[in-house]
Amino acid sequence: MTLAWNRRTLVAAVAFSAFSGAHLIDEFVWGAPAEFHLSVEATELLALLYLLALIGLTVAAARGSRAGLTGLAVAGTLLSIADVLKHAPEILQPGGWRSGPVSECLAFGLTLSALATAVSAIACLRARR
Repeated sequence: MTLAWNRRTLVAAVAFSAFSGAHLIDEFVWGAPAEFHLSVEATELLALLYLLALIGLTVAAARGSRAGLTGLAVAGTLLSIADVLKHAPEILQPGGWRSGPVSECLAFGLTLSALATAVSAIACLRARR
């Protein structure tokens, strides 16, 4: 694994974590727990577990763990696909979406940082072969 790709993966993963946290807050503000029939308490627990897992994978990847890189590749791929499928149709409808540019930036930032994490982690894994 080249040092440059490892750094790119870690920068992307930190951005992925930051956008995840901010986007989760935006989801709470706009009623996502109710949309999925979850209590606020259950949603808070799931958000905590998700962020702990993502940060744990980032730490593992920083230490050169193949499992950490694989986890970041899978998480980044799945989250980028899920965010596009969930939010793109909503954003593309006429009128403003949620709080406007801020909500759109958070969704866009999450998608891009998740995708960048996945691509960088996959490149690191390939370089290790």
